[in-house]
Amino acid sequence: MIHTPATNSAFEKRIKRQVIGKPHRFQAVVPLSFEKTLAHELSSILKNGASVKTPDTNSLPHVTGDGKVEFTAKITDAWKAVACSRIANRILMHIADFKAENFRDFEKKAAEIPWELYLDERTGCAQQAIDEKSNSTNSNNVARNTINIHVTCRHSRLYHSEAIAERLLNIIEGGRRLAPAVTASAIPSAGTPHNTPFKVILAKAGISNPIKNFEQHLYVTFLDDRCTIWLDLAGEELYRRGHERFVNDAPLKETIAAAMIFEAQSIALGPSNQSHHIFTQDTPFRATLFDLMSGSGTFSLEAAYMSNGLIPGICRDFALKYQPAFKEATWRFLTRRENGLPPTDERQEVVTATIAKIVTSDISERAIEIIRHNIECSPLTQIKPAPITPQLRDFFSYTSKEIADLCGDTSPILVLNPPYGKRLDFDAPKLYTKIGRHLASLASGLKLLGKTLTVAILAPKDDTRDGARYTCTANLLRECPALSPENNAAAKHIVTSHGGLTLNVLIAKI
Repeated sequence: MIHTPATNSAFEKRIKRQVIGKPHRFQAVVPLSFEKTLAHELSSILKNGASVKTPDTNSLPHVTGDGKVEFTAKITDAWKAVACSRIANRILMHIADFKAENFRDFEKKAAEIPWELYLDERTGCAQQAIDEKSNSTNSNNVARNTINIHVTCRHSRLYHSEAIAERLLNIIEGGRRLAPAVTASAIPSAGTPHNTPFKVILAKAGISNPIKNFEQHLYVTFLDDRCTIWLDLAGEELYRRGHERFVNDAPLKETIAAAMIFEAQSIALGPSNQSHHIFTQDTPFRATLFDLMSGSGTFSLEAAYMSNGLIPGICRDFALKYQPAFKEATWRFLTRRENGLPPTDERQEVVTATIAKIVTSDISERAIEIIRHNIECSPLTQIKPAPITPQLRDFFSYTSKEIADLCGDTSPILVLNPPYGKRLDFDAPKLYTKIGRHLASLASGLKLLGKTLTVAILAPKDDTRDGARYTCTANLLRECPALSPENNAAAKHIVTSHGGLTLNVLIAKI
């Protein structure tokens, strides 16, 4: 379809009416067992969105399955969630839902979807991952985006995922009912000659780099012969913050680190504040975060982002920016108050300001160098005084008196991600025994000094086979029973997964 200025105007009206102007269903993907944490965070992020101020409770963020949280909102509210969520891995937009018992039904229903509202010519002309060998040689100076179709089939007559993906790709490309490559963020303004070079159009729209490959992801699920299609708004998973990052052995994903910090703050606030008031400023609370086995510094970096009001996606790009509905001016309006500016009422709903100080250390010189590099490559390097000053020090050398002095009038929160892989060259269960003993000693000493220690620690699932000796969690809880919900009402046990391992997240005020 050739888009003249007149058809562009009509198309823009369709975008506003069918995509921007009405609420849609969205699904956020989150690390396993942190669904409620994400639901609370999204509720806060979307608090001022007009589309969620409805009496229908289904429109509010709610858990729908393992690692899934759904909500109903306008697409601009979803953009804000993509930019501001620290815990979500992906946010998907619902495109279609229909029953299909055979390929004929599937192709007919898929062809009825107005794909031009969701994908533009750059995506439509790209090849799917199934056929990556062919390279486009289109003469237009347009970025060639790759479309990746991910298919999951369960209890359905259509179960061949590759065949479904191939047919859907053919429908999207074959119909050619796609938006012009110069989408809402770079539509020629009134009076622009129709033959204006593409680079000039993009320059007028404020886009400096027109040549860019960007992946668009469609997620197709078949369950009991019902097909649901989702469009990803993120692109790369949201745990990727966008700046260069060196990692140490077995690095922790940023989304899990942020979720653990949020949960630890909730526990630290006390039993009367277990509704995740940490996401607002209703309760004045100041804490010092201790990251004393810092590794790559993931906990410290996430805490510094929170305490300085930096949105997690400040350094990265998103798939939503290469979709027809995207509006650069709207995006800037939604995010401008989040990027490290003085606190505002809107930002305080998203960013907790309870972390007054961050203490970072590790026993490894290599880890300290990695943390310094990661800070230098992040927006934190522009903040003075520096929010993170990593020190070379052994965790076991810290005393209760020292921690209390470092806290001052704040409360201590200790986050730990000890090394635990079976392939590492040391006795992990023995290390966890030592950690548990030291935590119990620190907590006891801090109580005498009028402080209560909140701990958030990762431990691998124990090997329960007969004769197995990989018992990190059991050793930890034996030495520090207060970490277990069975012994402590102010404790929480979350089972998640990371890097193919099942992990126990133990968070408690001890």
